[in-house]
Amino acid sequence: MIWHLGSLTINGSEVIDTWIAILLVGGALYWLSRRVTSDVPGIAQGLMETVFEFIADLTRTSFDPDNDPFLYELLVFLFCFLIAANFEGMIPGVHSATSDLNLTAALALSVFFLIQIFGVRSHGLAYFKHFGKPFLPLLPINIIEELSKPLTLAFRLFGNILVGDIFMQLIGRFRLIFFVLGGFVAAFVWWGFTAFVDLVQAFIFMVLTMAYVGRAMANQ
Repeated sequence: MIWHLGSLTINGSEVIDTWIAILLVGGALYWLSRRVTSDVPGIAQGLMETVFEFIADLTRTSFDPDNDPFLYELLVFLFCFLIAANFEGMIPGVHSATSDLNLTAALALSVFFLIQIFGVRSHGLAYFKHFGKPFLPLLPINIIEELSKPLTLAFRLFGNILVGDIFMQLIGRFRLIFFVLGGFVAAFVWWGFTAFVDLVQAFIFMVLTMAYVGRAMANQ
């Protein structure tokens, strides 16, 4: 599905898939927030509490989540969004939003600006001095290095999810042959492996984003 806005061409399917993941995660978190109980939690609340506590423990290696709840909650949402966007490709006929380089590149740029914002917030404009260290002539190289960090995240996420999507589509097209030949076992194993990769890639992207922002806040 391609949209044309004047001379601008937009991948409509990618936009829709991305917004589905955003609305799904946002709606689920909002729904859970309205049903939080101090009594024995249900399965959904228990699962989300585990995710929040797990990420909170991780963030303490870079910053205090109690002192910076916005960044902490942003990382939780990023992790949940990436899981939803990655898992979309496991539905027959649907592509993962993160199998498109446009989205992963946009996420990389967002991470880059997030690093600069929190660096400046913690150290003021003096934060940008580190780009000129140890020598000012290295300024262009340091800027490229700073950009390369989130860009490597983008390409890693894009490549791994795209490969998983391609194989899931192939399995879907030849599902009758797989079933007749008993290949549904192999298909099920691949489905489980793809789910594992989707979770790992979401985790890596979130953890490295946290690490990069944490280093900027410490100005290391």
